[in-house]
This record gives sequence, structure tokens and C-alpha cells, in this order.
Amino acid sequence: MVTAALVLAAGASRRMGAANKLLAAMDADGRPMVAAVAAMLQSSMADSVTVVTGHQAALVRRALARFGCRLVHNGEHECGIGASISAGVAAVAADGDVDAVVVCLGDMPLVKAATVDALIAAFDGARGAAACAPVCGGRRGNPVLFGRRFFPELIALGGDRGARFLLQKHARWVREVAVDDAGVLADADTPAEVKKITAAAVRQRR
Repeated sequence: MVTAALVLAAGASRRMGAANKLLAAMDADGRPMVAAVAAMLQSSMADSVTVVTGHQAALVRRALARFGCRLVHNGEHECGIGASISAGVAAVAADGDVDAVVVCLGDMPLVKAATVDALIAAFDGARGAAACAPVCGGRRGNPVLFGRRFFPELIALGGDRGARFLLQKHARWVREVAVDDAGVLADADTPAEVKKITAAAVRQRR
């Protein structure tokens, strides 16, 4: 099985004011948030990492320079997350041999590689587990793994509509995977949330 990890890193961080949350330093070394996500994925069982850029693309590319990720630019990033998922999955699907994609958010740096591995291990497209979602404390979180059967619908997305509705539409194909990882519920949208997640990331690395 070949699994691609897809990081959505095209948003404008509008609730952050002038700051781009994806470039916020996550540790004493100044590692940007989006780089922390890429590093986590490269330590997981995912076979490749593709990052969708948009807002401040040059700065995001620079933050990822040493990671060797494939970069896909979404020229319609201002339209919303759906356009970024579409651009990223289209690039992954073009490889031909990819069986599943793990769609990750660039502002969720606390997710553990073990969680990504658990989603990959749970995938079984032929036995009712064509999509796998993590659950922590009874709450469904991110990232979410989608098998190839979902690629056409993911590529057809647009605007600000994400892929969550597909999990509801195709509920019988979704397997919930229990994980001990509160990071699947922790995203950073405001300065206060970024500060909180940064502190947690420092603790996690110790």
C-alpha cells in the first residue's frame, strides 16, 4: 500500500491579524509550525509528503526547504480549503500508484506520527474502511485518511467547503480509529491558540 500525506498550508490566517500562523516558531530553535508538521509526517509511515501552498507561498517554501517535500501551489487559495484539497489530491492522484491520502492541516503541529501510522494501519478499502478518522475522548479529529475511491470527489471540491461532509455522505465506508492523541483536536486559529499550542509543542519535544 502506498500512502501520501497531504498538508494544507495555503490559508491566509485571517484571525491572526498580520501574522502567518504557519510560520510561528514552535520551539527554541525557531522551527516554524508548518515545518513541525512536515517533520512529523516524514517520521511516519507515509510514503511521501506533499504541501499545498498559497498565501505567502515563498515564505512557506523557505520554511520547508530542508525537508524535501513536494510543493503544489494553489492559485485559488483565497477561495477556501476546498480548492486546496482539490489541488493537492489532484497532484497526488496523478502519481497513479497512490492507494490513500492522509489530509493534514498545517496548523495542527501536535499530531503524533503514531496517529498517522494508526490511520494507515486501519485502512482497508475492500472491507468497509476506505476512510479512517481519528477519535480522541469521543471526538473525531484530524488528520483523515481517504482511500483512492474518494479521490474524484476530493478533486471536485471547491470554495470553502472541506471534506468533512464526505465522511457523513459515505459513513458506511468510514472507520473511526481510537487514539491517545489530543493533538488531533488542537488547531491554531488565533494568537492565543498559537501561544498555547507552541507551549504544548515545547513540552512534547522534551
